[in-house]
Amino acid sequence: MKALLKCVPAAFLVIFGFLLLTANVQAQDEATTFVYTNDNNDNTPNTVTAFSVEPGGALIPVPGSPFMTKGTGFGLGFSGSHRVTATITRDFLYAANEGSNDIGAFSIDPTSGFLTPVPGMPFATRGSGAGGISLAATPNGMFLYAGNFFSKNISAFRIGPHGELTPLAGSPFPIGDSPTGMKVTPNGKFLAAALPVHDSVAMFTISPSGALGSVTGSPFPAGDSGQSMDVDINCTSNLLFDTKFAAGTTVSVFTINSNGALSLDPTFTFTPANGAGNGSEVGVLSPDNQHLFVSNQFSNTITSLDVASGGSLSAETNSPFLNSKGSSPTGMSTNPEGTLLYVANSVPIGLVTGFHINGDGGLSSVMGSPFLTQGNGTGVLESLTVFPSEPVGGEGDEFGNDGHKGHFKFEANNKCAVSGEMEFAEPDTGEKMRGRVDAVNVVMNAALISGSGTLLDGTPLHYTALVVGNAPVIGANNFTISWVTSTGSTFRTSGALTDGYIVVHP
Repeated sequence: MKALLKCVPAAFLVIFGFLLLTANVQAQDEATTFVYTNDNNDNTPNTVTAFSVEPGGALIPVPGSPFMTKGTGFGLGFSGSHRVTATITRDFLYAANEGSNDIGAFSIDPTSGFLTPVPGMPFATRGSGAGGISLAATPNGMFLYAGNFFSKNISAFRIGPHGELTPLAGSPFPIGDSPTGMKVTPNGKFLAAALPVHDSVAMFTISPSGALGSVTGSPFPAGDSGQSMDVDINCTSNLLFDTKFAAGTTVSVFTINSNGALSLDPTFTFTPANGAGNGSEVGVLSPDNQHLFVSNQFSNTITSLDVASGGSLSAETNSPFLNSKGSSPTGMSTNPEGTLLYVANSVPIGLVTGFHINGDGGLSSVMGSPFLTQGNGTGVLESLTVFPSEPVGGEGDEFGNDGHKGHFKFEANNKCAVSGEMEFAEPDTGEKMRGRVDAVNVVMNAALISGSGTLLDGTPLHYTALVVGNAPVIGANNFTISWVTSTGSTFRTSGALTDGYIVVHP
């Protein structure tokens, strides 16, 4: 913190210091979190159920839910496929329609959670997803990928300014195998896909245009210890965790090199005899990457694993944890703070179970769990997602005290700062920067973000931004940024938002 403050302009310290001094006496608006499920209604109009997360973790339906995807579900498929996803830096939600082979698209109201259909939806994948369509978006919100299980290919789309999807040239990209769980590395360079038929993981490069190219050596064998079903990747993009359909909770761990190639580390199996689960098709890392949660479909349990710095795994005390009042747990997601875990249940149809995550990765049920979705009761619930997925993020416009309108977009994780990005531009002055996040400090509804980047012409710079968010009135949120370039030039602006949002979670 001291090293960071040395680089912060004095005006920033005054504002940030005031927030620190008043933190105990002033109530601040809390950021709102939402849970969305793909109800996967069987050969009938598909829906997304939307929940708001209440204090304590209970879920209540968002007014207007469920929301029609304008396509049809399939009702059954592989649990590892991520059928619903939200972009990190842009407030869009996408839901796969496996029955009609297309994608429903929505804009998310970050205050209410209400979903508004994107004009032109649904968007055809031009593939066949019988068995699963798995969705993965790039961290910058520019591209969306859909893995089509039956047709053995991946559809690739550019995400437009209003959330519309435009197929990329060459899409869908053939991969010669059936993908299930997919994930883009947090650095945005690679796409990973689990391939259960041959127990392997495919890796693809992502070009600046979004096109996919196979990494040399891909697909990479995953140890013949089960069937690869899902993948998650740590925030520094150098470790991949592959959860498997197997007897016992089974996870293969890979290291990722700078070219995207995988090297298999030991495979960890926690057998039922040792108190673990059975099935283990879905895995999700905690936001701080200290724990890996694995859902065990056939033993109705959640295994909690401690993750060491090199990726080795060990079972948490008292793990696995019973999926109380649910059955056959499948897709999972945590809240941005890493204090809550939500789990889709395929039996009985349409239930979401909620858990508190304690400091060492232990789980305990949320009061009121399970929570009933609003599908038509014909589908098998296998996927859900939480929005926002990053603790600090925003996109919008501000009118600065320099008299100019600026546009910003950023996402920052105070639990893993190096995974974030910052962009800012003033169209009428030509000022424009883009950079990475090196440090994040959060106090209540304010975040101090700093990092390095470049101007439009490539000149290196160091920036500091102060964002104040969570206010329901747009103009009550504020964005401030300043930078110093390698040539000594400086820039600073600060202003209230005129459009968009800023979300700050502790």
